[in-house]
Amino acid sequence: MRAALSTSDDGVMSTPDYSQTPPPALTPMQKFFAWVRRLGVYRSSDRVLGGVAAGTARRLGIDPWLMRLILIVLVVVAGLSVWVYVVAWICLPDERTGQIPLENWTRPR
Repeated sequence: MRAALSTSDDGVMSTPDYSQTPPPALTPMQKFFAWVRRLGVYRSSDRVLGGVAAGTARRLGIDPWLMRLILIVLVVVAGLSVWVYVVAWICLPDERTGQIPLENWTRPR
């Protein structure tokens, strides 16, 4: 670790400044949650169930009801599991608070 040298007003170098410590390394879970937030998909406040369809629609720039219809068709026709929706709800941040349910559940108390 390199120490930052501090300078006085007259430009003379003084003793190294060891008070600045680097930020702690992120855990894999913290990296995952940061990545999810960077995606830009949030559970919308315009929600029918969990806000996943409305948030995804907003990110894709389509009508929320069209996205809901697409999800229903995928569940019925393509066999997309409802668990995919549940996992998305658990992993996506809330638009109003920015909180991710899984992050709150895994955070040490």
